[in-house]
Amino acid sequence: MLSTVARNATSPSDGGVAMAGKTDLLRERYEQFSQGELEAALSNWSQDFTWEGGNSEDMPGGGTHQGKDAAVAVLQQAVGAWDEFSLAADEFFEDGDTVVVLGHTDVKKGEQSAKLPVVHIWRFRGDDEVCRLQILTDTLQGARLLGKA
Repeated sequence: MLSTVARNATSPSDGGVAMAGKTDLLRERYEQFSQGELEAALSNWSQDFTWEGGNSEDMPGGGTHQGKDAAVAVLQQAVGAWDEFSLAADEFFEDGDTVVVLGHTDVKKGEQSAKLPVVHIWRFRGDDEVCRLQILTDTLQGARLLGKA
């Protein structure tokens, strides 16, 4: 089961007004992802999309993967490694062609579960084409849950 929770966030440079544009687009994509609409959620990923996961390629979602098809495969691998997986996008910060999303994943493997912090750094090309995602999370806790540490 996938779920997404989003709330408005502002940055000091925007005068306290909720961001629009890229942030709204990503908010919509997180919602589509939470509903299992993977094709729609990833529809604005460029063909030369770069997925940059954690440094450990032993972990699901780890390493750098070039091209949309490779990124989709690694996303499916990362989510599929868990018995249960849900993603919550809690805060969005937009500056130029970059949107930073602070959130967490609720994961379960066997009888063990955890709430892992996650930071997604999205890079856009133009107004709506996403060309890069960098993912930061607690890989040690994830590795322990998966029996890899």
